[in-house]
Amino acid sequence: MSTIIVIESITPQVSVTFAADQGPQGGQGATGPTGPTGPTGATGSTGPVGPQGATGATGATGSTGNTGPTGATGPTGNTGPTGATGPTGATGSTGATGATGPTGATGATGSTGATGATGATGPTGPQGSTGDTGPTGPTGPTGATGQTGATGPTGPTGATGETGPTGPTGATGLTGPTGPTGATGSTGATGPTGPTGDTGPTGPTGATGAASTVPGPTGPTGDTGPTGPTGATGATGATGATGPTGPAGAGLPDIFMLGGM
Repeated sequence: MSTIIVIESITPQVSVTFAADQGPQGGQGATGPTGPTGPTGATGSTGPVGPQGATGATGATGSTGNTGPTGATGPTGNTGPTGATGPTGATGSTGATGATGPTGATGATGSTGATGATGATGPTGPQGSTGDTGPTGPTGPTGATGQTGATGPTGPTGATGETGPTGPTGATGLTGPTGPTGATGSTGATGPTGPTGDTGPTGPTGATGAASTVPGPTGPTGDTGPTGPTGATGATGATGATGPTGPAGAGLPDIFMLGGM
């Protein structure tokens, strides 16, 4: 990567341009005494934003905290109307006919004149066995669902776990446009907070470039998904996968513009 340094002077009209490969950063020299403040020079044009630095490693995830107690169950909704009765099943086959009972004794023959009384009817034979049950008719259509009962009160939130150690911070470069937001999974229980890692040593301070007065462009915001209906509060599910990160902006060479009166 090449570094271009442009030094401009208004009086006299002198312009010097240096172009060379950037050498290693020298150590910070001792600060000299502060001279008198000169008049404010004209604001130079904003230099291009440097390339985006590598993202630091993600800290280890803390252990999962205990799940909070389940909230009280809301009252049961009204029972929906009964569905229409299904058609009657086919009639089962007729059982076998029971055996015929014994014939009653013949009554005594009366005198030839008047007809004798009819003898008593013999006893009824035993009842035949019951035939097989016919097949069950098809189930009638399901009745309309009753209204949903009111949602019960939300249970207390479980204890927040410890935060995991913070990974090292990468150098900040040019921010690329924001990619579309992935679908949000159900939030898992928050793990315990891990101990904060030690702060790394501060590197030497590089040369200060001209102050930028124009912020970089903000990436487009992803579309917000539709809000689903609120169900009863159950156990907290696992955290869904994070959506893909948008492409990083193109890196540009470093250009420093210095202006003086």
